[in-house]
Amino acid sequence: ARRVTLDTLTREEVTSWKPGETLLLNGVMLTGRDAAHKRIVDMLDNEEDLPVDLKGRVIYYVGPVNPVRDEVVGPAGPTTSTRMDKFTDQILEQTGLFAMVGKAERGSIAIEAIKKHRSAYLMAVGGAAYLVAQAIKSSRVIAFEDLGMEAIHEFIVEDMPVTVAVDSEGTSVHQIGPAEWAQKILAKNIG
Repeated sequence: ARRVTLDTLTREEVTSWKPGETLLLNGVMLTGRDAAHKRIVDMLDNEEDLPVDLKGRVIYYVGPVNPVRDEVVGPAGPTTSTRMDKFTDQILEQTGLFAMVGKAERGSIAIEAIKKHRSAYLMAVGGAAYLVAQAIKSSRVIAFEDLGMEAIHEFIVEDMPVTVAVDSEGTSVHQIGPAEWAQKILAKNIG
């Protein structure tokens, strides 16, 4: 796995990520889901200043659960990313966001936007919200507090494991993966 320092992330580093590669994310990561994305797009459409700077950042599609006892954050598993597809091009275009983290595959409109803006889509482990939360060392709400769990949080993460699902060229593991595995299975059955 390759360690990535989010606080010094460059576009060149993002474009070096390969489909299927495992990354360990470290540093400041922002969060946002459907409601936050809609509000961001509405603000951009109205030429309003955003309350948070997304330039050069990675956003995690998550609505973290409130912590209990000594937890920094409660379960914080990824949200299905296709719900953000309709916002992807405008947000990448107008904010300078570098990458997104979520679960499941992206639709063609999002993949085209990722390719156009030399961005990336990373998948976190779905169904393991408690385990993902263990990589989160700090959490605070920084924007849209009225949205509750859909507010924008700032997480500080240590070695949060993700997989490159769509690279900056628009290559998706969901498209190339099945063909690669079919070849491996065929080779094993013949051999």
